[in-house]
Order: sequence, then structure tokens, then C-alpha cells
Amino acid sequence: MIVAKPKINTLLSIGIFICLCLSISGYMLLELLSTDRVIWYQYALTVVPGPLALGLLFKTTLSYKRVEMGKNCINNRFPVRFKVNSFQLKDVEQWTEQRVKTAGSTFKELVVRFSNGKKLTLSLQEHTNYV
Repeated sequence: MIVAKPKINTLLSIGIFICLCLSISGYMLLELLSTDRVIWYQYALTVVPGPLALGLLFKTTLSYKRVEMGKNCINNRFPVRFKVNSFQLKDVEQWTEQRVKTAGSTFKELVVRFSNGKKLTLSLQEHTNYV
């Protein structure tokens, strides 16, 4: 059985960015509340990074998935949502692999479309055990 899930490096870099944005936003909020004289950029550094980080945190958490392939079956597990999508190989309508050459390497992405309209996307740079 092949198991593809997001790479630790990808999740770590997103986590560091989220922590940095929340720290900046929180610090600026404390500055806004503790001083009488407020500068315009303190408002911007409070309002912009905070919601951006929270949105990215929710999107990353809710879209975390493990794809398990084996025995003529593809299981798409979302552990945070407690949801499993199971597909048979006969349900695959179309699959394409897109390759884009970049300066350092080649970006590869596999898109699988199923008969019920669902779509599964895996990429070489973001997932382990890329098929």
C-alpha cells in the first residue's frame, strides 16, 4: 500500500509563517492597547497578518489529507474532519500529470478525476511517496 501525505518540511514552513504572523499581530495589538500615540503602520500590522495567519491555519488544518492507494482502491482520509473518501480504480475517469520545468528542478503534479466529480491532486514537492 502506498501512503502519500504532506511533507514535514512543507508543514513546518507553513507553521513558522503562521507563528510569525500571529506574533507580529499580537505584539502590535499589545502596543495599540498600551500606548496613547498610535502610528498608522501599527494598525496595518495588527489587521493584516492576524486574519491572514488564522485563515491559513484553518485551511491547512482542514485540508490535511492522507492518500492511501492499494488493492484497486484509493482512500482519501481527512483525519481532522473524520472523513474518508473511498474510490475504486474503475471510478477514475481521467488522470493527468503536469510537468513544469523551473530554474532548479521540475514541478510535477498529478490530477485524478473520479466519476462522481471529485478531484484528487498530489504534487512531488508537497507530498511524500509521490506516485
